[in-house]
Amino acid sequence: MLALIAATKPSSMNELAEKTGRAPSNLSRTLRTMERFGLVRFEKGAGKTRAPRVDYSDIILDVPLKRAAERLAM
Repeated sequence: MLALIAATKPSSMNELAEKTGRAPSNLSRTLRTMERFGLVRFEKGAGKTRAPRVDYSDIILDVPLKRAAERLAM
């Protein structure tokens, strides 16, 4: 979805919902979560619309596995 947003620069959440085939309410929840993690930001669009934006071309994910290993040992 991040690549789609970056490539197509949808003008609204509804446009992105159409492009992804996802329900707008489901997409909205997903994008709010992504916004909290700094993966997506929103621009003010026409009227009350908000347009999702991605401001980078690559993501490097650094996930510590120590906690996962500790949970498996329990």
